[in-house]
Amino acid sequence: MSVLITGGLGHVGSWVAYQLAKQGKQVILCDMAANHFDRLGLDYLEEVRDKLVLESVDVLDYHSMFELLLRHRDDLEGVIHGVSVIAGPHFQQRPFKHISINATGTLNVLEICRILGIDKVVNMSSGAVYGDAPGPQSEATPYKATDLYGATKIAGELYGLQYSDTYGMDVRNARLFFVYGPGKRPSHMHLVYQAMFGPLEGLDDIQAPNGSEQALDWTHVHDTAAGIVKLFEKESVTHRNFNISSGVAVDHLQIVEHVADIIGKRSNVQLGPGPFVVRGAPLDISLAQRELGFTPQYTDIRTGIQDYWQWLKANTP
Repeated sequence: MSVLITGGLGHVGSWVAYQLAKQGKQVILCDMAANHFDRLGLDYLEEVRDKLVLESVDVLDYHSMFELLLRHRDDLEGVIHGVSVIAGPHFQQRPFKHISINATGTLNVLEICRILGIDKVVNMSSGAVYGDAPGPQSEATPYKATDLYGATKIAGELYGLQYSDTYGMDVRNARLFFVYGPGKRPSHMHLVYQAMFGPLEGLDDIQAPNGSEQALDWTHVHDTAAGIVKLFEKESVTHRNFNISSGVAVDHLQIVEHVADIIGKRSNVQLGPGPFVVRGAPLDISLAQRELGFTPQYTDIRTGIQDYWQWLKANTP
């Protein structure tokens, strides 16, 4: 049996693929970057390359997506839907495009799966569905959109819940939060991420406009991927929505200090006043712990940062 992952070469999707492939599963990576796999620098996927099938398909291209899923339908356990434009200042600069990818892309996957009889779908959602509700935010915390990104994640979740109720599908929402770690270079991220984690890559003189007055629930990508895999593999669940994160809020200025201590020097980085995004933290992960057996390994962010640094040192020219 195989698993299809949309956005399978993204930061989280690639580690989900790695963990599933290590278990011996064939993993179909549906990603626009599939034709450039050798240039992506995802060294860990080379270890499981014989278990991967690369498919370059746009999630908004309904007909090509239909043909792809039809081609693999008979071998599929299910689909993990990870295509998403992440939150941040870039999102509102191209609202129609990004809303379409996040919301319509999710709808395309659900509708194709419905028609083809692929019942099991794990949707990578976000703690953004809680907006700025004070933490700890549990799955019972009401929806609240504080930006367009959050609105798209709420929409995607509601599509999934209604497809489950109306058509008897098994759609599960993994509510992820802020992810860091191997597989993503700080230099490819927004300025707040660069200011916090960039010195691990050798970046200096990063001046972010905001983010200093915020503590968020930062989760190592290995933990994020492990939670998604557990949610996908659980035979049956009593809930549809699960928080998958570290469950710990960490002050952004503290992350800057941890990075400086680990690399042994202070870099010229600065976070400006105010929050980066309007969010509360942390997520309450007790439901995922009880029902899925999810236990994050990097609740001490210093350990996670150290692991991230080792990967960057090994993969930075």
